[in-house]
Amino acid sequence: MTRMSTDVPQGELDFGEETWDAERVRVYLADRADSGQRLLVTVVEHVPSGEVAAGTSFLLVDGKPAFVFQEETIALKAHRGHRLGMLVKAVNLRELAGRYPQTERVHTFNAEENAHMLGINVALGFRPSGAEAALQKKL
Repeated sequence: MTRMSTDVPQGELDFGEETWDAERVRVYLADRADSGQRLLVTVVEHVPSGEVAAGTSFLLVDGKPAFVFQEETIALKAHRGHRLGMLVKAVNLRELAGRYPQTERVHTFNAEENAHMLGINVALGFRPSGAEAALQKKL
């Protein structure tokens, strides 16, 4: 989760590094559960180091099974070039279809500068449905 704040192309925006430790993850997951939300997560472990090399998740909202939000998808810099982003996203989509067949739509988003992930989304059948702009003032 920390790497999502530093390793993902975001154009010229600078959000700084977010710190995610085990306690923050526990609180995040508890808050999601308390608000009727669940995550379906797929990760890839680099076995020699025990490091999570890539991961992705879907956010599911209780009572709204037809619509799912794609949360983060990332392959850590040290593990890029092995198609892990495609792997985790494809596996999670397959799991979603198997576990939640009532899902009709998945909403995902990417920075325009993230051509690699946009290519993965197109290859997996996603299509554009809107755009968003972000501005940042540096003081």
